Amino acid sequence: MQGVGRVSKIVSIELERDELNRNIGGGIPSSSLILIEGKDGAGKSILAQRFAYALLEHGHTITYISSELNTAGFIEQMASLDYDIKYKILEEKLIFIPMFPFLGHTQLRPNFLDRLFHTNRLFTSDIIIFDTLSFLLVKDNISPEKSFEVIKLLKRLTSLKKTIIFCVDPEHLNAKFLTLLRSVADVYFDIQIKSFAGNVIRVINIQRFKRPGDAIITSIPFKVEPGKGIAIEIASFA
Repeated sequence: MQGVGRVSKIVSIELERDELNRNIGGGIPSSSLILIEGKDGAGKSILAQRFAYALLEHGHTITYISSELNTAGFIEQMASLDYDIKYKILEEKLIFIPMFPFLGHTQLRPNFLDRLFHTNRLFTSDIIIFDTLSFLLVKDNISPEKSFEVIKLLKRLTSLKKTIIFCVDPEHLNAKFLTLLRSVADVYFDIQIKSFAGNVIRVINIQRFKRPGDAIITSIPFKVEPGKGIAIEIASFA
């Protein structure tokens, strides 16, 4: 691969069933590093899966790395949200990589990151989604040198016209690495769970959004509906 300059192209994630694309200014910036942060159960994986499905529908190729699901579980999870991706996998438009082969039974192998980032299949797609690497970079398991090495690689990938979506749990991640990751992210979504009018609702707080295509809404409430996926709740939240 040969490097190219960063571009300010906006990549649509529009789906007719929800208004997420319009609320974030018409799409995400290409060749960018996108951070999705949230505690366990907040909805960061659901948002990453929503992005993945829409990007596939718009003709992009994706590598999806999961720490939680195997291939069968991922297909089932996506189907339950009516984000059917099984044919995309068969057509190799979507490459799904479960992390289990890189791990010992319950222990992180010392060379995990090196093995992962030297997996050739990781870099063949337009979009690379990490869901989630939090527990792999937990607390003091990653040195400052390794932190900068990971960030350097992620930024190099964006310079090669790759878009990186990185899901993290702030309670599990090394604090210094999280601060560094937040500082270099082109787009930073922080997902919170809040109580509103007696109901529990998830909110995407946009902490940073470089190069938006149009006006963005900085707080986007949403819910997850079985068989429908993400539903935006702006009207009821206003």
